[in-house]
Amino acid sequence: MAEENAKIHDIMDIFPQIFAIIAKNNEQVREVDDLLSSIYKYPISTFNEILVNNEKLEQFEKQGLIALSVILHKVTGLEIINPTSFFSQKDINKALKYRFEDEDAISFPYAFEGVLRTSDKEYITVMSYKDIAKLWLSKILTYNFETQRASKKKINAKGEIKRTPTIIQKSVKNIVKLMKEGKFLPSTLVINILKDGTDSVEYENGDLIIDEGTKLNLIDGMHRMQGILAVLEELPDFEGSMEVSIRHYTLNEARYLIGLLNTVNRFDKNLVRFNTDDTFGGLIVKDLIQIKELKDRVETESTAVKKTLNMLTNYSVLSDSINITFNPETTKDQYDITDFLKKFYGYLIASYPDDFTKKMAESRKVSWINHHNMFVGWTVIAKGLFDKYGKDFPVDEITRIVDSLDLQKGTGSAIDKIMIEQGNRNSNQSKALIRKFFEEKVSELLS
Repeated sequence: MAEENAKIHDIMDIFPQIFAIIAKNNEQVREVDDLLSSIYKYPISTFNEILVNNEKLEQFEKQGLIALSVILHKVTGLEIINPTSFFSQKDINKALKYRFEDEDAISFPYAFEGVLRTSDKEYITVMSYKDIAKLWLSKILTYNFETQRASKKKINAKGEIKRTPTIIQKSVKNIVKLMKEGKFLPSTLVINILKDGTDSVEYENGDLIIDEGTKLNLIDGMHRMQGILAVLEELPDFEGSMEVSIRHYTLNEARYLIGLLNTVNRFDKNLVRFNTDDTFGGLIVKDLIQIKELKDRVETESTAVKKTLNMLTNYSVLSDSINITFNPETTKDQYDITDFLKKFYGYLIASYPDDFTKKMAESRKVSWINHHNMFVGWTVIAKGLFDKYGKDFPVDEITRIVDSLDLQKGTGSAIDKIMIEQGNRNSNQSKALIRKFFEEKVSELLS
């Protein structure tokens, strides 16, 4: 026992050194906190609290300390925190199975109390800051990237896009300041009970009961949520309450709502368009971008098409192109065109892997093929094939047409001039010229 206590004492001396190093790297701080939460079931922001007040480590059990050392060693790669230097492999293996149990944690079924039902899918109530925080920290209430503002994106070592919420810290700090001064005006958090077929909701005598398997998403109020968490972290006994609007919407209804609520810390216009667009072209794109070749490759959150993330185009370019070129007018048109374009774009992108996936930067230096506005042209080719062959078109016609075009930069070709001069005219004018060029070429090549 004395030897075991000595090992714990030794690692407790090391922790502050590691904290001083990792505190300078926000990404590593987030990763440690995420691992503590996702694997070992500690409340979100536990590691942030430790960095602010190291004494919180005294509340950790031995297995929790070992688990923390395992995570810190994995994230930082620093040998001074290697758990094998302090604990036996048996203790480490035991700690890897450890899961934190919070006596104050809440779980399903969860009941919102004092709820007023305003319609079959809209409710309103008032909750204390503490209850709101518990709902969030227990992970019953979650952040759904599909119904929130533009996220921060980075490509990890595996080439996958990792998304994190966009938090404007200045807004959070201002909210905390106003809360502490008693000047924060009442406002409404918006929560959505996602209607996706797995939801189970019951309203009875003022209680709204949510069963296990039901997804609760924060739709509006992420900065206020962060403010609540921050003020309670600093002042655990702080009292306050907030009106909470609870909706029972499908994903598309929730997206539309968040577009309408976009008034503070305004969203990029492309994201607003994505959330509120119910045109046939928009509905087609929302389905189309789920195919493997386009998933996470069409920018829905910002107008800028980020080359560092290997984005191909943005939502507005693709949606407008489909609406203008295909002009879908009925639900039948929507489904026919969607199925056709999935096959078309899947084959197109897979046929030119260097240009669209593997060597995009190199290709971009010599060719216009992966410029985001070229999707105007690709859609024109698709329409030509659709008109001539219908849904069962020969896919090799795609490459025959593309290979017939001179898309090289610096050749002085018609499309080269159009693309070079884009900066001299507005975006819609450029896209109209691209569309006209492709319409003429496709008509010639398919005649």
